[in-house]
Amino acid sequence: MKKKNNLITFNYPGFTLIELIVVLALFSFLFAFSFPSLAHLRSTFVGKTVVQKISSQIRIAKIEALNNGKTTKIVFDIARNKYIYTDSSGKSTHSLLPDEVILYRTNFPLNTLRFYSTGTPSCGGTITLRIANHLKYIIITPVTGRVRIDDKPPS
Repeated sequence: MKKKNNLITFNYPGFTLIELIVVLALFSFLFAFSFPSLAHLRSTFVGKTVVQKISSQIRIAKIEALNNGKTTKIVFDIARNKYIYTDSSGKSTHSLLPDEVILYRTNFPLNTLRFYSTGTPSCGGTITLRIANHLKYIIITPVTGRVRIDDKPPS
């Protein structure tokens, strides 16, 4: 604190209120314009994670059918946006998909994929998922049951 011409002045380093308001306004402006792209990035990330999870569940169903010598199945419930995995002992696990991912369609009979005791699928086919206005395809080959993910539908 200094006294100059009967005025008391304070020499504290810092920011003025106007400087703080300007900086906060700039951050708010930048955040407002980056928010839509952040939301899109989140839905894309969630979508990729769900596609990987479903693919892994299909591979697990195949391996379990081979190991236990019993049929496993996955039922894709398009109306409720979930899938139901039934293991070789008959225990079912329901997996609800997040709102960012829509179970669009499958081409399996009755939306059911089975793996027999030999590890072969009941049929080959495709699971189509809609993620942020894009389609992702999980493709299962008929004889081997190989699972792959693609951005293009199978030919």
